[in-house]
Amino acid sequence: MFEGMHFVCFHYEFEHRDTDPDDDCGLAGCPSAPAARGKERLLDTLRTLVGEWSDGPPANWDVHSLPGYLEALAWWLGDADDYYAARKVAMPSDSWTVVSAALRAATVYQ
Repeated sequence: MFEGMHFVCFHYEFEHRDTDPDDDCGLAGCPSAPAARGKERLLDTLRTLVGEWSDGPPANWDVHSLPGYLEALAWWLGDADDYYAARKVAMPSDSWTVVSAALRAATVYQ
């Protein structure tokens, strides 16, 4: 019965218990573990960005307004495939990590 079942499907069906699928259940090999770490990285990035902005527009940012930042964020996300391809690295499969990189990159992206 389980021979054709994919590991991820088996894990979520029988091993993940009542844990939210987005959370690491603690078992070795849990497919949600990278997502949980990525989510924490994203939250850390957001807290850092808020801290940088606490005294007004940061001098080391190329954009100094919310509309400018959001525009840069949209452009970077649109160009993300090219960003990773130019560096010859695979785009992270964890979307939390991609969004975290985009939030940071938008501070200097034009």
